[in-house]
Amino acid sequence: MASTLQTRRKHERVFSGQPMELDGVLGNALDVNEIAVFLVFPTFQSFEVGHKGVLKFTFGQDTIEERVSVARVTKAGVSLVSIEETSTFSRLCASSRSGVKYLRHTEEESAIWLRGELSADFLDEFVHIYRERTPHWRYRFDFQNVTGVAPSGLAMLLHLEAHNQGTLDDILIFNCKKEILDALSVLNVPGIGITLRGDDLQGDDAHRFEVETVRALGQPATVKIRVARMFDYNCRNDFAKIYRYRGRKTNYILDFRDTVHLGKAAFGTMLLLNQHNREKQGEPIRMIHCSPYIRNLLHQMKFEHFFAIE
Repeated sequence: MASTLQTRRKHERVFSGQPMELDGVLGNALDVNEIAVFLVFPTFQSFEVGHKGVLKFTFGQDTIEERVSVARVTKAGVSLVSIEETSTFSRLCASSRSGVKYLRHTEEESAIWLRGELSADFLDEFVHIYRERTPHWRYRFDFQNVTGVAPSGLAMLLHLEAHNQGTLDDILIFNCKKEILDALSVLNVPGIGITLRGDDLQGDDAHRFEVETVRALGQPATVKIRVARMFDYNCRNDFAKIYRYRGRKTNYILDFRDTVHLGKAAFGTMLLLNQHNREKQGEPIRMIHCSPYIRNLLHQMKFEHFFAIE
């Protein structure tokens, strides 16, 4: 059973979007698993199957140089397999699967979205949530993307509760699946100031896209997408449905006026749209009404090479 799980995880794709360079040529990782990465380029590149090179990228504070071999070539990019004895790709996958997905502090509370297994693998990241907060602070944890809770994860929550010295309503964990509620049930006892709920306080609006199609006589259709407030793994399928069956030479505009969060999956999903758009011979995709925060994220991902950021 364990070997079956390990084999499945090796081939499990994680959307990334991370900028990388193959032999000095800039691209972005569309997705990655524990043994390979699919790299897309802004323009066509003439790498051949069997080519061996160096893949350079940033991981945390480190600059990584990984020896790779080209396993497959398409119009969009290349599939690269690591030829290192110990690949960094597994660490990239792990960092994408688990951790603090999004954190927002206001004057009254902190809102936190977690993903993957809650465990000590991201202890430092978790402690950073409350390190500078005073006792009796309000915390709201969204567990929609939490897939499991390790014993060390329970200990992390108890440490937060002890640090906060608050009442029962100060720490709220919501949007829990039944199995997550079961795992957290040991916290649901008198004297522990943590409230557990299975429902979603955010509703569906946070992940909703608004789509407007404009058609002018003799001109290609323009699809304007008002991007969801929380653009992450949860809405990747809804985003794909917007463009999947559109005709050739359709133009796209992504409007980020409402968006406060872009998850790693969002970058991979937008690269898929760009790939689709290039195949359909559409004009470069425009990104408009980006806040300074969103604009900075897009530039960190080198998306100016794929999109027109306005």
